[in-house]
Amino acid sequence: MKKTALVLSGGGFKGAFQVGALAYLRDNWDQLGTGRPPLSFDIVAGVSVGSLNGLLVALNQFDQLEQLWEDVATNGVGEIYTSDFIDTTAATGDADPDLKLTLTWDTIREHFPRTTRNVFLRVIFNRQRILQDFRQEFQAFRAVADNTPLRNKLLRLAKRDAIRDTAYLCGFVSLRDGRYYSVRQDQFRSDEDFADGVLASTAMPIVWSPVKGVDTTKGSPESLVDGGIRDVSPLGDVIDEISRRDDADDYTIVVINCSSGKVTEEPFQDKNIVQIALRALVDIAITEIFNNDIREFLDKNFILEQIRRRLPKEDIYDYDLESDGPGNKLKFFNALIIQPEANILGDTLTASRAQIDYRIRHGRARAEIALRRHLNKTGGDKMTVV
Repeated sequence: MKKTALVLSGGGFKGAFQVGALAYLRDNWDQLGTGRPPLSFDIVAGVSVGSLNGLLVALNQFDQLEQLWEDVATNGVGEIYTSDFIDTTAATGDADPDLKLTLTWDTIREHFPRTTRNVFLRVIFNRQRILQDFRQEFQAFRAVADNTPLRNKLLRLAKRDAIRDTAYLCGFVSLRDGRYYSVRQDQFRSDEDFADGVLASTAMPIVWSPVKGVDTTKGSPESLVDGGIRDVSPLGDVIDEISRRDDADDYTIVVINCSSGKVTEEPFQDKNIVQIALRALVDIAITEIFNNDIREFLDKNFILEQIRRRLPKEDIYDYDLESDGPGNKLKFFNALIIQPEANILGDTLTASRAQIDYRIRHGRARAEIALRRHLNKTGGDKMTVV
């Protein structure tokens, strides 16, 4: 029996690209030959925005996922986060809006009350105390935005028992121990922990505060942030989940990335602190993680395919560093990898009506190309990257 797994990468509001790609797959699901209803994946894994999109796919609520992105297109990023420092007003007609910072005296006073108290008199008589107060208040400054609107949505949506016949995995990183955690829906202790686990997977450092912690059967990790900083495309999570299963079924792994895997040149002299952080973390660091992750998967798959043709009955294993010997038995996976063209989806944290609509259309177009190429390939073993 043919089975399918879905891997969704991170990418902030570029995640609308995944919605477009998924919509095309839904409309052409019968061509994948799974014999199951549209978008009913056996395994769904995601990090960052991929964990949010993947949650609604695993819940079989794709209509609600489309509505979520329609709300973002209509109302702007305020559907997901608020900020005293980032302009969150909806720029509906701008196809490529800039990420703008906004700052007022009232905002400064709210976040630095001790520093700004009687500031003019203190500048004259006690400058040292102003600097001391500023250091203390800045030390407590954890993020430039508040993702409470997203958390409220997740508390309504994230119900462990509502996910049936699908293993849903979300990934996050603990700042306390530096580890990456991939947790299945039934491994969270409560629905609130489940909601906070998905929230943690989307919590980009500097932009949003770390999630305090969650309780799971794997432990109670603390100070949790975006899983994309260590595992932007959680292919390994899916492969590990398949290896724990007792079946020998053939899996097709569908990977939908919000990045092309290429860092393109961009003028950066006049960018603000948030854009600098996102450029370093998302555009550069996460792109390199993506390249390594996808390249290793495709390399192993390609090598294994060649070995199987020559030695069809031979078992092949990878290397296990801890035992200094054979590790996991390798298995070939049919793979369909869908990604955007380079540098055309805009800033990670921006979302306008025109921009969201474009990202969704581009996702549909790239999925159409990928699926057509995949189906046109002959033989049982297929790897398609668009």
